[in-house]
Amino acid sequence: MGAVRFGAYWGDPLLVERVLSRALAGMGAVRRVVLFGDEPCFARLLGELGSVDLFGERRAIVVRRADKLVEEERLARTLAKGLPTDLALFVLGEALKGPVVQMADEALALPTPIGRALRALASELLAEAELPRSASLVDCLVEAAGGDTLRLAQEVGKLTVWKGERLPPDLLSEILYSSGGAPYAYLDAVGSKNLPPALSELRMLLDAGWSPSALFFTLVGHVRSLLAALAAQNGGRDPSGPAWLVRKRLAQARVWGEARLIGRLASLQNLDLQIKTGQLSAEAALYHFTFGLAQLEQG
Repeated sequence: MGAVRFGAYWGDPLLVERVLSRALAGMGAVRRVVLFGDEPCFARLLGELGSVDLFGERRAIVVRRADKLVEEERLARTLAKGLPTDLALFVLGEALKGPVVQMADEALALPTPIGRALRALASELLAEAELPRSASLVDCLVEAAGGDTLRLAQEVGKLTVWKGERLPPDLLSEILYSSGGAPYAYLDAVGSKNLPPALSELRMLLDAGWSPSALFFTLVGHVRSLLAALAAQNGGRDPSGPAWLVRKRLAQARVWGEARLIGRLASLQNLDLQIKTGQLSAEAALYHFTFGLAQLEQG
C-alpha cells in the first residue's frame, strides 16, 4: 500500500498522534505545515490546497482540532477537485464527520482503549522504548495512567532513564505514582468508605483540573480491581498485579465485602448509563457516588 495522501483521524489523542506519525513516516522527507482548525486558518489552508510549491518541495498539511473546519462546504468543494501532486493532508479531531471525511483515503475512528486493548498499548509503548514488558510492569502502568493514554505514554517515559538496565521493582510505585499520578487519596478514601476525606479529595481533584470523565473512569476501574482481587483470592487464585498493590486492594476490598462491591459496581454502571444518555454529568455522577458512602458507613 502506498503512502496516505489524505488522512482523517479522530478519537483518543495518543492513538491519533501515533497513526499520524506512521502516515508521515511513510511519506519520507516532507515540509510540514501545522494549522489549528479552531483558529483563523481557513484562508491559509485553501491557499495551500490550491497551489504547488514554488521549489517543488513536498508538503504535508496537518490540521489539528479540525472538527468544525471539516464541515465547511468550501473545503469540501476544494478537495473534490483533488490535491496538488506535491501535497498530503491530514485532519485530526475528536469526532470528525461529513463529506470531507468521506473523501479521505484513510478515515479512522480511534476510541480510547480499555481492558486488554489498553494493556496491549502499554506493552507496545514499553517495546518501543526498549523496556521490559513484564505483566507486573504493565499492571503498574495501566493503574498509574487511570485510563488516560497520554498519561500512559508519560509514565513509560519516566522509565526510560533505566533503559538497558534492570528496573528497580522496589521503586516502581514511587516512580509511577509521583508528580500527580493516579488520584489515590480519593480512591483510598472511597475504599475505606470514609465520606469526609473522599469528598474533600474529590473537590480538590476537580478544582485542580481533573477531567470528570477520566476520574469517573478511574473510579470504575478501582472498584472493579477491588472486586477482581477479592474474587481471585476467594477462588484460590493469586490476584493479578504487583504484591504491594494486591495487598492494598485486598485490604480495601475486605472493608466493603463482595456483596457491597458488586452493588457499588452496579451503581456505577447505572450512573455511566445516565452519563451516556445525557441525564447526568460525569461530575454529578462522581458526587452522587461519593455522597453514597455516607449510607454505607451507617449500614
